[in-house]
Amino acid sequence: MYPMTAAAQRDVYWLTRNPVGCARQALRSRRGPQGSRGPRAAPRPPGPRGRPFLGVVPELKSDPFGYLQQLGKTYGDVYRLPLPLYDVVVLNHPDHVRHVMSHRDGEYSLIGAAAGAARKVLGASMQMMEGREFRRRRKPLTPMMGRQQLSRVAATVADEFANRLTGWERFAQTGESIDLQHEINGVVIPAFMRAMFTMGLSDAELHRLDVDVRTLMQSASSPLLLGAPPRMLPGDGNPVQAWLRMRRWVKRRVEERLADSRSYDDLLQILLDARYEDGTPISRRDVITEAIMLIGGGYETVVAALAWTLALLPQNPQAQQRLYDEVDQLGGALPSYADLDRLEWAKACFDEGQRLQGLLLQPRFAMIDDVIGGYRIRRGTLVGLPIYALQRDPRWWGPDAETYEPIRFYDKDIVAARPNLVFLPFGAGPHRCFGAAMGYLEAQLFLAQLHQRFRIQIPVGWAPEHDPALPWPVKGGVPAVVTKVPVAAQRI
Repeated sequence: MYPMTAAAQRDVYWLTRNPVGCARQALRSRRGPQGSRGPRAAPRPPGPRGRPFLGVVPELKSDPFGYLQQLGKTYGDVYRLPLPLYDVVVLNHPDHVRHVMSHRDGEYSLIGAAAGAARKVLGASMQMMEGREFRRRRKPLTPMMGRQQLSRVAATVADEFANRLTGWERFAQTGESIDLQHEINGVVIPAFMRAMFTMGLSDAELHRLDVDVRTLMQSASSPLLLGAPPRMLPGDGNPVQAWLRMRRWVKRRVEERLADSRSYDDLLQILLDARYEDGTPISRRDVITEAIMLIGGGYETVVAALAWTLALLPQNPQAQQRLYDEVDQLGGALPSYADLDRLEWAKACFDEGQRLQGLLLQPRFAMIDDVIGGYRIRRGTLVGLPIYALQRDPRWWGPDAETYEPIRFYDKDIVAARPNLVFLPFGAGPHRCFGAAMGYLEAQLFLAQLHQRFRIQIPVGWAPEHDPALPWPVKGGVPAVVTKVPVAAQRI
């Protein structure tokens, strides 16, 4: 890491780029002398100076993923990213990631000081909780993602996948080029919604929910990723309308279930049956909010990671053939939960797709004064974990870090040789994605069924690209041609 230069210490334009940080420092300076020890004595992290009022926005918007990789090489594993109004402190080393993600009592929070206001407006979900309160909420919901429940859900998911993939035969018959990412979406959404609510939805309902989920996820990420501001005019793209629509829809499902005397083996039933240690249920309002959050995280990121996986897999024909061979071992039978342990290569292919997919920055808000890597982290600082850069760093992934190679996740010696926290598709620590096991279930079952029935051809020379405004999907979709596997090869 490189120390901050004297010129950077005398940065007279800091006020115009980071008024929030400047005001915070002025207020703290009134409380007394800085002292010679502790967080206040540590230097501010190094980083580019940026432009007055703009910071590094032009460079970041031009090539955000490449720019963060460049800054890591220039300034080391802790550096500042000057943005309008505030700075982001980027942590580019697994030890620093562990320091932030392993805190148990909200020292580094998902949504920071806004949590209280968000809960008053939206209702409380696990994403808005920290510490003891978070653990109290998560404990009664743990069975939702346990082996017993997932084994029940897997049959529903596999059945819906089978029904939806049957519709892909028309693509194989015509030989038309399709957007594979869009078509994956049309398979995974209805499967997840059946697992969540035990009900089939019309195409119109599925489309409406999908548009609203994307709107909410994009509006949540756009301030950090410098995407377009949320649309506030009526119509698609308005996050307020999207939230209210989803809330009304989920509320109706909750009310219908409460009026039904039967019990169901779905995720909603676990939410409604959950009880705290004192026997009290989760409030109706919070059940609705938790359900919305589960819908948002239950399929969107899985669809995107599957799109990346299938877009990259043809770049490694040996890995692709090995997936065909593994799926053939099922003998044409519909894969079940019991088969997941046999689909290890499918899981490795999915993980390698997630690695190269990578998120630009995963945010955390510092709720304490701290020192990381010898640099001061002030309370209120926005800390960014550069998932894309970490997951492509040659220090951990070797000189071929940009190459799609699933063996990285299949070979146990290779896995053991690298630090744990250089691969963060589902986060880490107390707030590791609650539905990670469900995500793997969906991915492995989908890859197995898809390759039992079809072969996917990607145009020669085409490669997937990231869209900074929508951090998960492949930019512009995945062009593909679907061909049907001969009946004899399916071993039916």
